[in-house]
Amino acid sequence: RPALKCRGPTSGASHLALPPMAAFSRAVLAAAALASGARACTIVAVGKDASASGYPMVSHTDDSGDGTTDIRLVRVPRKKWAAGSKRPLHNWVYGYPRVVVAERAPDYAPVDGQQESAAIGYIPQVNETYAYWDMDYGVQNEVGLSIGESTCTARTVGWPATADRPYGYNRAGIEDLSKIALERCATARCAVQLMGDVAVEQGFYSADSGEPSNPDFSDSAEALVIADTEELWIFNVLTGANNASAIWAAQRVPAGHVAAVGNAFSIRKMNLSDSENFLYSPGVTTLAEAQKWWSPLEDLPGFFDFFGAYGYTPEATGADPAAAEMLKETLAFYSGRRMWRVFSLLSPAEGAKLNPNKGNLPHTVDPYPGSVPAPKASVTAQMVMEVLRDHYEGTPYDLTVGMAAGPFGTPNRGPVSPRGSRGLWERAISLHRSSWSYVLEAKPAGRSVTWLGYDSPHGTAYLPFFGAATEAAPEAFHSHEGYMSKYSSKVAWWAFNIVNQHADINFQLINADVRAKSKEIETQGQKRVEACSKKADEATDEVMANEVLTACSNAFAEKKVAEWWEFAGSLFAKFGRYSITFNETAQGELPMVYPVWWVNAPDVGYSMWTPNGPFHGRPVFAAGMPSSSSPGSASLLVSLACASAVGALGYRLGMQRGLQLGKDVGDVYFVA
Repeated sequence: RPALKCRGPTSGASHLALPPMAAFSRAVLAAAALASGARACTIVAVGKDASASGYPMVSHTDDSGDGTTDIRLVRVPRKKWAAGSKRPLHNWVYGYPRVVVAERAPDYAPVDGQQESAAIGYIPQVNETYAYWDMDYGVQNEVGLSIGESTCTARTVGWPATADRPYGYNRAGIEDLSKIALERCATARCAVQLMGDVAVEQGFYSADSGEPSNPDFSDSAEALVIADTEELWIFNVLTGANNASAIWAAQRVPAGHVAAVGNAFSIRKMNLSDSENFLYSPGVTTLAEAQKWWSPLEDLPGFFDFFGAYGYTPEATGADPAAAEMLKETLAFYSGRRMWRVFSLLSPAEGAKLNPNKGNLPHTVDPYPGSVPAPKASVTAQMVMEVLRDHYEGTPYDLTVGMAAGPFGTPNRGPVSPRGSRGLWERAISLHRSSWSYVLEAKPAGRSVTWLGYDSPHGTAYLPFFGAATEAAPEAFHSHEGYMSKYSSKVAWWAFNIVNQHADINFQLINADVRAKSKEIETQGQKRVEACSKKADEATDEVMANEVLTACSNAFAEKKVAEWWEFAGSLFAKFGRYSITFNETAQGELPMVYPVWWVNAPDVGYSMWTPNGPFHGRPVFAAGMPSSSSPGSASLLVSLACASAVGALGYRLGMQRGLQLGKDVGDVYFVA
């Protein structure tokens, strides 16, 4: 089975010539796919000069969609290899277990009758490999190299060389590329060059490329942001010509910048003679020129627009131009809105210069930059965590207000739209379908930190693990006892997932408590990291120091997961039965109250009730009303029409109030 990871918004039409109806049908299905909640991941990265710590940061949200994901945080140990050893490449699958390879790590050894995963290729092994934290993609290694991922669109597509895919010729997916980089590299520059070389030699494939009969160009490429203790690099890669090899580019992010990636390439104009800031595959422009996707006449001599040449823009045609245009805008704003939001939150002055309604496509005029300057030493890890929790609050795109958010302001849009429906939800940074997220601080001397938050960012607490750890995280983070399809109180992910699911009863009230608890734990976590580091400084050697860091952070994580389980139980008691319960006194419980704007909206039906029964919408309402000749029917209809007008006005006023910056959640969503 193909992996089901951080997919982009849709399946889309290719650049190849398609029959008109095939292209039209693909456009409609693609737009529907996004409306139903497709998959994607977001990267937020911070250069060392913009970082409050003086060291780079990179983050990742793993928004795995409607498929399950292996939720284990696995520690891959440092290891020496015999001369002549081979390093296997695998087609990493979705769900638990992501791979079964005993030699990789103890947690990847087979259990309960599992079979070892078959290799689809090999590269020569090196003498010794670094230890690192591993999930779907490599996370952070013992010397601080840190990686975030986001699947992207491209004009090529490739498939893995698995036994069930006779059309697959490629052997290196982004999963293995990221892990190989962490195994072998201490710097981001080393990582991008190594990953690029392996991709070209072995052939790159995306786990979400569809089938040859219906290739998925909107998910066929990848982006990584790689941080070491000094630099940030962006890495973009796609399959090469004829479903083989690879084309890649890498760009160094200025030290004073913040960068954002949201399922589209972000490397634009490359200076091909500037090897300090740009690296790329041999013949990087060849395919683009051959396919007439780009011409040297379009740029200054020695420059190349990588996204403009290789990024994907739908070319749907057919009987419904509106569907084609919707697909195009879907891709543009699925990516662009998040980029704008990240820049606006972390660099407000630069964000204010950007138009949030511009979108982000390969040929967008005056496109968004891949990164923007931020004030010196202004961005903390906690600020990045808050960005990952964002739903565009306080903007015209706010998902926590309006009828779709319900009476209690949930940003979650989980259920899919009926087939054939045409429309979109805004794509927020924080999603109900996030499996986990992390913020990585690339610090030297064994002090790099992986801040891991399970489930949706808006309802998690980020817990610290040191990159130089000498052993695995607590058992709850890599247990075989449970996974997404099997509940277990022994698995840490479930504690956070349960809280997020319960919060949908009244998101604004419950999530406020969750955010407060998260802030408390994360503040404690920051102090714990400082205390652990000071204690490690007293160690007599590096090994002992790393053991101190590991024991210190593991004890904190274990304690806080237990505390989160208790917190989950307290939320059930406090916010159960659609009430707010404080104690056992006569005044100890208060009802949750619908907001006036919502309950008076005509389509809700509360204010439209009559002795004939509840209001079920205009068609049913009309059929169930007395005939116009019956006594009193005219006056009743007039009264209901007036009620409808009042309800509609209340709805509009509620919407306006909900969009106000700094809205009072208690006043809008609860009345004591």
